[in-house]
Amino acid sequence: MIRPGNKCYADGVFNEWQDVKGVFLEYWFLFPVAMAIAVLAMSSGISGSNFWIPVYILWLGLDPKTGFWLALVTMLFGFSSGLMRNLFQGTVDWKLAWAYLIWAIPGAVVGTLLVPFSPARLLIGLFASFVLAYGIHMIVSTYYRPDPGPMERVPRARTFIAGMLKGLIATGLGKIIMPTMLRQKGVESAAKAVGTTVLVVFVINLIAVTLRLTPGFIDSLSQSWGTMAQILVFAVPGVVIGGQLGPIIAKRLSARGLRLYVGALLILVSAMMAIRALGYA
Repeated sequence: MIRPGNKCYADGVFNEWQDVKGVFLEYWFLFPVAMAIAVLAMSSGISGSNFWIPVYILWLGLDPKTGFWLALVTMLFGFSSGLMRNLFQGTVDWKLAWAYLIWAIPGAVVGTLLVPFSPARLLIGLFASFVLAYGIHMIVSTYYRPDPGPMERVPRARTFIAGMLKGLIATGLGKIIMPTMLRQKGVESAAKAVGTTVLVVFVINLIAVTLRLTPGFIDSLSQSWGTMAQILVFAVPGVVIGGQLGPIIAKRLSARGLRLYVGALLILVSAMMAIRALGYA
């Protein structure tokens, strides 16, 4: 019989502790990665999902639909941090946010409901195509930025499509509505446009995360709850901290240089995701 104090017992407990410790710390590197992604996203004004989806699918090897869902969950925590900050600062226009949500919510519902019927290769391909187009847009717009003037009304079709993309491929909403939000008549500052966009994206994120939880998808997720919990233990604190540091760091960087760098990085991400889509069986 093995008793406490016995060397065999002590060795067994030590080995068990080492195993538990090894499993728990398996994804420790996601903490600095999460901080870097959040800082990059907040500094450049793009969605963190552009980088989280490649991390989850290409780096960690998660199932594509699980990777998309987990990216939305991770962003939910990051945007909640940013939303609280904007609410505290009073940089949220509730009336304008509702005017956008009226059209973004139906779009998100449609996009999310299409997910179960969309092959993983198609979703990855759509994501890669959108990220490529946006990366090129960031680089081109750095040198050429026309001024189309103020907007009187919310662009309904554009907002609907933006919400649908968010529901379908977990990205696109903030990128599409931010330029129109900045041009919206009555928005007196860029800070209020950003804060209002954060609120809209947070609500649509929450809807997309919830609606994806169909019975079949929950069964699929149940096989990897432990892994996802370990990932979020390190990713969530990272995005929360990075979300606070991003605006501070952005003030010290060249806006033009950052847009060029992020645009090139997005093109690289889209290329890797396209290769993944072509090779996905």
